[in-house]
This record gives sequence, structure tokens and C-alpha cells, in this order.
Amino acid sequence: MANQTFNRLINNQLFTRLTWLRFIGFEFWMVGFTPFFIGYVVSSEKLYSFDLLYGFLIIALLTSSTFVLNHICDIDLDKKNPRKEFSLLVRGTISLQTSWSLFWILQLSSVILSLKFGLEFVYCILGLTFISFVYNMKPFRFKSRPGLDLLSNGISLGLLIPLAAWSINQPLVEFPKLFFLSTICYLLALYCPTMAIDVEFDQNFGIETFATRFGAEFTMKLSWFFTICGVSLLLLSGYFEIFPWDYELLIWTGWLLILEIIVHYIYLPIYSKPTYNIVAKGSIILATFEAVATLMFLILFLR
Repeated sequence: MANQTFNRLINNQLFTRLTWLRFIGFEFWMVGFTPFFIGYVVSSEKLYSFDLLYGFLIIALLTSSTFVLNHICDIDLDKKNPRKEFSLLVRGTISLQTSWSLFWILQLSSVILSLKFGLEFVYCILGLTFISFVYNMKPFRFKSRPGLDLLSNGISLGLLIPLAAWSINQPLVEFPKLFFLSTICYLLALYCPTMAIDVEFDQNFGIETFATRFGAEFTMKLSWFFTICGVSLLLLSGYFEIFPWDYELLIWTGWLLILEIIVHYIYLPIYSKPTYNIVAKGSIILATFEAVATLMFLILFLR
């Protein structure tokens, strides 16, 4: 019963009237919220505040603008992809011109709201905006350039978002680089499977990505490797007490880090070609486990 409900959810058979929310990528807001939350808590030593919620609003607007731009740039391909049937552009619910208007409203709103936090924060948001353009639009189209697709996601989600959150309370030069290098690894570990499931479709339509060049199985192995790297960096930080880690935090939460490697191996199998359902379910389980471990770390960090 649970599996049937999950399958209906990811195939857009539940909450069908909320298709417009999927169009603006609301289910991916958490992907941006998580590194922002980590960056904010570590810099401010507060678990919640108005600034945090305000920052979430900016990240939500920016994420949604990126997804709308993605729909606009991929409209011809999305019409041939059954997994994109929820797109309002594919359905003809809204026009291309309206989509562009929606994109600019979301994009400009995120930039204008970011002025509250100062220039360093604005620079980070503009950097994310730039990556959004070169990732989606021709002639750059980084999403179709093997290696640059990974780099774009790593820099935007793992560096610029937590860097923006950090800049609200602390100078950029004091940014804990090793800690957030692990964040990049974790996010790339979750991104790789999303490329692997699209290999067959991308190959059929001549789309080149990291996964089409190196194969779905290798991409899944790389995903697990990124998780191992992320865990190793955090264990190293704890052992040598590199901020924000210390030895006591390592003792209390280090075992959870080891479990993350095992959970990844079980739910995102690395020796077979993944299906959409396996990746969707496995990614949710892994991301949830990592989120709980991160929250536990942050609570202990603030003790």
C-alpha cells in the first residue's frame, strides 16, 4: 500500500491540482533550504530566526525561477518526455511569454529581497543567477556538457547557497571551507542519480551529459564515492577539531556518518541501471537520514 501511494505521488497522480507547484519546483525547495540552513546556523549559532525564514523565501523564489527557466529552455524535449507531462508549458496551460514573465518576476524578486542582507549576500545571489543562465541557456547550456553539469550544481548548491547564508552574520573570508566542501560532496551524491535515470532518454535524443558519456552504472558509483568523500571530510574535521567540528561532536555523531554510507549503498544501488522509482525513493530516504543527522549535529553544536 505504501509503495503504491509513493508511486502515485512521484508520477503526479496524487494532488493533481497542485501541478502548478511542481512547475515552479516546490518539491526541490528543500534542496536549497538545507545548505542555506546549515550555513546560517553555523554562522549565527541560532537554530531559527526571522532572517533565516526571510532567507528561505529568497532561496524559494530563486529555485522557482531556475525551474521555470528550465521548462522554457527544455520545452521541445519535455514534450517528448512522459515524466514532464506535469509541465504547464507542455500541457499548454500557459504560454511561453507568460512563462518568461513568471521567470522574471521570481528572479527579480529574489534579487531585490536580497538587498536586505548587504552586498556580499547579493553577490552570492547574482552568482546563483549567473549559473542558472549558463546551465540552461544556449550557447552555454552547461547541463549538456559532461563535467560542467556536475560543477554547476556543486558550486551553486554546495558553495554559493551556504556562502550566502554565512555572509548574513560573518565575513566571507572566515567561511569554513572544509566543512562546506563536504556539503558539495553530499549534494553531488544526490544529483548524480538524477542524471543516471535519464541516460536512455538523453541518448535517444542526442543529449550529452556526464551520465550519457560515462554510463548510468558509473554515475551511480560516483554518487556513492561522493557520499564517502563527504563523510571522510567530516570525520577528518572532527578528529582534527576543524571548525565547526570538535572531538566531542565526532564521538556523538560520527557513527551516523558511517551509517550514511551504508544507507546510500542499500537504497541507491551502485551495480545496476537505476529506475526512476528506485532513485526517487532512495534519494528521499538518504536525504531524510542525512537531514536528521545534520539536525542532530547542529543541535549539539549549539549546546
